[in-house]
Amino acid sequence: MARIRLDRLTPIVTLIVFLIIWWLTPSFIKLFTQSVFEEIQAPIWIASDSLETLANNTVNKTKSKQVLIDTIVELKRQNAYYKQIKNINENYKTEIDRLQSILDLPSRDRFRYELAHVIQRNMGSWWQTIRINKGSKHGIKEGDAVIFVGGVVGRIAKTNYYTSQIDLLSNHSFRISASFINENRPLFYQGKGPDLWGQPKGRIKNAPQDLISNSVKPLQLVTTGLGGTFPKGIAIGLVPWLEPDNTGMFQAGEVLLDKRLLGIQEVAVLIPFNRIEAINHDF
Repeated sequence: MARIRLDRLTPIVTLIVFLIIWWLTPSFIKLFTQSVFEEIQAPIWIASDSLETLANNTVNKTKSKQVLIDTIVELKRQNAYYKQIKNINENYKTEIDRLQSILDLPSRDRFRYELAHVIQRNMGSWWQTIRINKGSKHGIKEGDAVIFVGGVVGRIAKTNYYTSQIDLLSNHSFRISASFINENRPLFYQGKGPDLWGQPKGRIKNAPQDLISNSVKPLQLVTTGLGGTFPKGIAIGLVPWLEPDNTGMFQAGEVLLDKRLLGIQEVAVLIPFNRIEAINHDF
């Protein structure tokens, strides 16, 4: 039992002896011992600090990477939003231009305008036709003139109750009396179809020999008003050159038509005021 008690007291005795020795130890030895201890501990402290710095840097890099990812996602979202706004603005501009073109149509004393939307196109090399969403129900008849802000579009070739087919100005079957601006002498115009580059064209005959035209100063062709279908002075196209025809008595030449004819969306059918007809409009 005494040995067991002694074993229990050994750590306490050892500690007391160590404290007495440390207390009796001179100060310079204590300082030396402390310095040695610090030198031994220094690598451990440095390694611990490096590990802490590395951990902090890793956390910061992870946070920075996430911030960068979040920023990229936000920029993509904003870019998609701005593209959507741009498309909306472009659509508004197209609609404004369309409405403005309708407002720019000149008034005609003997006609009223029946505005219509193009719903079908047939731009074959021979049959140049379009179909509109207005027909006999709206007072439209075969032979009625069709125009837009750029001038002559064509003539009503066939009507149904709700739709109508229009032979375009470039259609080979389209013929009309025409004249040059500031000229009273009538010419013969006929559609010619588009060229290889899609430019709609026509052709004139019976032009007097004294007329001169060139690409710098092309002559402007307009309607004469003869026949009563088209009012006088509506633009048909430009004639950049003239050459003697087969008879040698007159000149002939190509007519360059408005390129907008190929993509036209809105037209106006000219309906005479003196036409007696019951017209019911469904809105």
